[in-house]
Amino acid sequence: MGFDLGILQGYVIDGSGNPWYKADIGVEGDRIAEIGRIDPGDCERAISAEGLYVCPGFVDIHTHSDVTAIVYRGCDSTLRQGVTTHLIGNCGQSVAPMKEPYVELAKTYWGEWAGRVSEAEWSTFEEYLSALEKGGLGHNIAALQGHGSVRTAVLGDRMDAPSAAELETMKGLVAEAMEAGAFGLSTGLVYPPGCFAKTDEIVELCKIVARYGGMYASHIRGERETILEGIKEAILIGDRAGVRVQISHNCPKWGAIGRTKETLALVSEARKKGLDVTIDNDVHTDLAPELSGALPQYLAALPAEERIEHLKSQENRSRIRSEIIDDKLPAFGPCGLLKHGRFDRIFVLHAPTQKDLVGKNIRQIAEERGSDEFETYFDLLVEEKDGIVAIFDYISEDDVKALMKDPNMMFSSDCATWSLEGPLSDPPPYMPCSFGEYPGIFERFVRDDPVLTIQDAVRRMTSFPAQKIGLLDRGLLRPNMKADITVIDLANIKDKATNRWPHAYPYENYPHQYPDGIPYVVVNGAVAMAEGEPTGALAGEVLRHRMS
Repeated sequence: MGFDLGILQGYVIDGSGNPWYKADIGVEGDRIAEIGRIDPGDCERAISAEGLYVCPGFVDIHTHSDVTAIVYRGCDSTLRQGVTTHLIGNCGQSVAPMKEPYVELAKTYWGEWAGRVSEAEWSTFEEYLSALEKGGLGHNIAALQGHGSVRTAVLGDRMDAPSAAELETMKGLVAEAMEAGAFGLSTGLVYPPGCFAKTDEIVELCKIVARYGGMYASHIRGERETILEGIKEAILIGDRAGVRVQISHNCPKWGAIGRTKETLALVSEARKKGLDVTIDNDVHTDLAPELSGALPQYLAALPAEERIEHLKSQENRSRIRSEIIDDKLPAFGPCGLLKHGRFDRIFVLHAPTQKDLVGKNIRQIAEERGSDEFETYFDLLVEEKDGIVAIFDYISEDDVKALMKDPNMMFSSDCATWSLEGPLSDPPPYMPCSFGEYPGIFERFVRDDPVLTIQDAVRRMTSFPAQKIGLLDRGLLRPNMKADITVIDLANIKDKATNRWPHAYPYENYPHQYPDGIPYVVVNGAVAMAEGEPTGALAGEVLRHRMS
């Protein structure tokens, strides 16, 4: 029997959670044909994996590559990590549908990427997936329909509930996306416009998702003081709509540090009642949004010029300070540092006109200026005309480790695929997860400071997320499964993009670097990485959900 590809003499970790075994893998076309003993002479191409671990390709259940996969079709930064599938459209933020008169408003929710894509050649979800298919992809992409995008398409930036007729239109858009191949619906209930939606609205949309056998993924309504209420709401939505639930990047943020025992108990209790609820998490403890991202959500809809003008008023500043502290409409995780006055954990990363501020935290800057910390925060936004970016150190690694040990948790990156070169790299974003998430897990939490066995880590990156999404022909190394395969050199694996706290300035690993220790990646049977470098195969596919 002849094989197109043989991966020989490796330690096979099949994705099920079982310990490794020594075997060869033969690939024909885009599928695994045989696992056992294979004669190298029977292989058109043979790869020696002696001393290396051979795993299923990693399935990243929570990503934001909706735009960047079109810009960087080779998916360099994530393919080099061993990732073979991204699930996009998370946190309610898909890039379709877009409908007039709200197209330009919709693009504002794409963040810094909106102005870097010359033209969006789509309106519907189907048109977006077709655009994604043009020109090839470095790895596979599956997509969720974002609730925020549906809401914007129908309601614009309104904060009230949809009318009965408007809700029917929203349900129709969700059905269109599911027909096109969406794997479910996502919400971002701390971001505009999702934060303005009531539970009943989401339940009604999730009933459509359930009809198609899809999933509901949620950035819940509060990750800090209201984290328990947020988890309960996600579970309630799943129960009422009859849909399986994925709670995204579910690590308590500043304001709920140390509460993993309570949060995990809610998930466990839901599963005991027969509800399909699981969670995912990444292992980075910081984030670098625009500094204005910590303002109350209603200000996000304003053009930057209006937002800055708004912040020049002392009366407005006093009101906004109270709104941040009161947190009545729970904002996303980093905002907890402002609520609790931890300006010492907010570090300036980019300041277009004041380079000397980079590396300093807001408390230091306030002390140097003899100013109140909140006033300094507002001043920086005005001085830099909303162009300032900061690193928020807002998660405890102890909580990350506690989540890793829970049986209902799988890994994700919360990243966008990227490249060291290209139109989105000046200035380079601070996105270590885009360059080192999966290698970093193996380096830090499997090899150097073991929290998980290698087989359990692989399971949480492969068969578990694949099962949750509904990709039942991926995530395991078995005959007739799709040949998405990653080879790991555990002894030499290294995340070269992540700095460890406390930060030392300047960042030794910033701008980012590609990892070491992932010599080979196979995507749909094609060798996409060889000897640590992309081959340019562009063998990825746009995966579409279909009801069985």
